[in-house]
Amino acid sequence: MASRTSPNPPAPPTEATADRRQDILNAALACAAEGGVDAVTIDGVRARCGASVGSMYHHFGNRDGIVAALFFDIFHDQSRSVQAQLDASRGVEAGVRALVTGYLDWVVAQPGRARFMFQARGAVAAGPRSPDLAEAARRRNQALVAWFEPQRRAGAVLDLPCELMPSLVMGPVQSYCRAWLSDRAGPGTLPSPETYRSELAAAAWRSVKA
Repeated sequence: MASRTSPNPPAPPTEATADRRQDILNAALACAAEGGVDAVTIDGVRARCGASVGSMYHHFGNRDGIVAALFFDIFHDQSRSVQAQLDASRGVEAGVRALVTGYLDWVVAQPGRARFMFQARGAVAAGPRSPDLAEAARRRNQALVAWFEPQRRAGAVLDLPCELMPSLVMGPVQSYCRAWLSDRAGPGTLPSPETYRSELAAAAWRSVKA
């Protein structure tokens, strides 16, 4: 009797689930790139990626869940990228500069994702995952505080509360990147943050050096 050829085995459920989840998030980001966060709708996402409504609700609960999940994926990716630059630096001045340039380089490399994160933060803060946002921000801030504290004790930076240091260092670069990414002053209106990469890093160091 002729043997049957077995079909290719299906992808493991966890892999298929991760792929479908990412397809939905990619579609949501594409919707936001065209019309802002408000353009992220169940119908709009479904039209782009072909996911069923049931699949979207299974993975994310609702439209707000999609927005929040995409926001946190981007937030954590950015945090890991900046932290890696800080970990690779040697010396306090190099570390301060790495915080600024790591953040700036990530924004320039991924403007669509960065723009979504700025746009969606308010919606996430006002939604059911507000506690998750507060905790994620607290952890990221605490990691910076923990890095600055021994530098302060050693006299390498100003003797100021370390809770203040992230704002002094990151405030200017975040402000400029937000302006560059905004609808009012998007790429092509303001010079790219790369133009002022050295100046922003130097200003951050001047703001905290002893």
